[in-house]
Amino acid sequence: MAATDNHRADPNRTLELLWGTLQPPTRGPKPALSLPQIVEAAIEVADAEGVAAVSMRRVADELGFTTMSLYRYVPSKTDLLELMVENAGFIADMPPELTGWRDQLHWWANDTAEIYRRRRWALDVPLNAPPMGPHQIKRMEQALAALDGTGLSGIEMLAILVVLSGYVRGHAQLATTLADVESRTGTPQEAWDQAYGRMLTEFVDPDQHPTLARIVAEGAFHDPEVDLDDEWLGQDFAFGLDLVLDGIARYIERRTGAASPG
Repeated sequence: MAATDNHRADPNRTLELLWGTLQPPTRGPKPALSLPQIVEAAIEVADAEGVAAVSMRRVADELGFTTMSLYRYVPSKTDLLELMVENAGFIADMPPELTGWRDQLHWWANDTAEIYRRRRWALDVPLNAPPMGPHQIKRMEQALAALDGTGLSGIEMLAILVVLSGYVRGHAQLATTLADVESRTGTPQEAWDQAYGRMLTEFVDPDQHPTLARIVAEGAFHDPEVDLDDEWLGQDFAFGLDLVLDGIARYIERRTGAASPG
């Protein structure tokens, strides 16, 4: 039967691939490829054309091998996508000068967002399970270790990690969607911005939308301090991150009965 990208995924096999414990093929000719070569080639395709362009056949063509030869190393496209996300970016060590939980989580969130900024395609890979690879587990450990001295339980720490991860990923998804509007629609971002401005001035009715109309009249949508050329919405990200961290600090204070040292 011809190889396809629909080979069934096996979660335990994926786990072993991520951690490098899956035994390489022993039958057949001497291996001429390696798993890192395959993953690197797939990432290069995704960097250039997006994750939709990644297929076992396309990666095999890039490497100059047959599609069947790739399946000896990566049994399914699902496995390949998991390996790509796992290797999407270098996971730096937490800077030792950061000692409080808030500074550490602030660094963690920005470092995670930077990976999404450089590897936007990672946001288009479906989440099949919580993080399972060594790089992602290192990232998970960093956030949990930052909270370890707060007096919270393990369940609470994990819940905070979910909230913070969700904020970072959600913001990255929004920023990426807006940044890619021209390639997606064929219309420049400026034209969409102008249409949005027209909607605010022509269609926001003070009788039906009194609060929004007041904010529009105040010029909130034309804040001179907002960098309109910042496609990653950096100021919005920083503001939202501070809100999330403020909420965590308040929760720690309420939960432990003491002001957070972070």
